[in-house]
Amino acid sequence: MYPILFKIGPLTIQTVSLFHSSAIFLGGFWVYHYAEKEKINKEKVLEMLVLITIYSIIGARVFSILFDGSLKWYLSNPLKMFALWNGGFTFYGGFIFGIVVGIWYIKKHRLNFWKLADLFAPALALGLAVGRIGCFMSGDSYGKPSNLPWAVTFTNVHSSAPLGIPLQPTQIYSVITNLLIFIALLWWKKKQKFTGELFLLFAILYSITRSFVEIFRNDPRGVYFGGIISTSQIISFFVMLLSVFLYSKLKDKNKIKIKNQLSRSNIRRG
Repeated sequence: MYPILFKIGPLTIQTVSLFHSSAIFLGGFWVYHYAEKEKINKEKVLEMLVLITIYSIIGARVFSILFDGSLKWYLSNPLKMFALWNGGFTFYGGFIFGIVVGIWYIKKHRLNFWKLADLFAPALALGLAVGRIGCFMSGDSYGKPSNLPWAVTFTNVHSSAPLGIPLQPTQIYSVITNLLIFIALLWWKKKQKFTGELFLLFAILYSITRSFVEIFRNDPRGVYFGGIISTSQIISFFVMLLSVFLYSKLKDKNKIKIKNQLSRSNIRRG
């Protein structure tokens, strides 16, 4: 594909960097634009966006270095840890760091966590879809060898993927699944029954689809039990369990709230 966008002297700008930046911009624009419609302070949202973006990038980089199988190489080339323009990010690292910073900011300013989480959910799905296009262009997160008619062959010498071998287009699988999640969240928003539902649905759907796509990936990353399971699949499992638990708790809490409201309404009528 086209891993290198352009060069300026010794500086090489990777295509993946453009798409990752675009993903952050689009996601941030979505959150900022819809904050007003959700009656959320836009200034607070913007400030939180900046903080979450910075720490999400740090988290995504840290997880990539620690769990993608290149730790020894980074320890031998420590300055490469800071070469962010060359790619090398793990979503779950950014997700976890972003959640932690978001919770800290929300508690500090006494904001509604679940309301903000719902605001971020579609933006996350959209941003992930755009970001994975960059992975496809650069050959990152490539798939296993395949004879399927839609298998892709990378030929650019700067690509991260093996050259001349038909591979599963796992990046495109991720683009499609994340776009479907984005569309599903927009559709479900009209039927949303309780605050926090959208975000938890995103977490559940993403963890399931991510685990599925991981089956077909073949790029160097953290794997266990002889390559049967990856770091992302382990994290996805726990994210899904936690999200299902929280979904059930919030759903039950909402039912009790509605029941109490109906009881008070009946008392007033009586």
